[in-house]
Amino acid sequence: MKTLMLIALFMVSFVTAATDVTGRWTGTIMDQFEVVYNFTQDGETVGGTTVGPDGSTIKIANGVIKGDEISFTIDVMGGDLPIKGKVDGDTMKLTFTMEGNEMPFELKKDAKK
Repeated sequence: MKTLMLIALFMVSFVTAATDVTGRWTGTIMDQFEVVYNFTQDGETVGGTTVGPDGSTIKIANGVIKGDEISFTIDVMGGDLPIKGKVDGDTMKLTFTMEGNEMPFELKKDAKK
C-alpha cells in the first residue's frame, strides 16, 4: 500500500512539474485583436511581457501556474486586469472580465526554432 501511495505521489508531482509556459504565445481576442505574450517561468512563478494596443510593453505580474491552471495580471489603464485559464500542451485557454463581460481567448505556443 505504501508503495502505491509513493508511486501516486510521484506521478502527481511529475504531472504538476511538466507544464512549462516559457516562450512566445500568440492568439486573438474576439477574432479581431492579435495578442502576443512572452512568458517566463521559474517553478510555479510566471512572469514576462505582452504588448498593449498602443505598442507599449506591459509586464505580466502576479503569475502563478499550478498543474495546468494559470493566472496572472496585466496593467490596463492603471488597473490590474486578472487573467486565468488552463494550459493543454501548446494551447492556453484564458479568460478575463471587462465591463462585466467574460472574454475568452486562446493562445498557441510558437514552435521552437
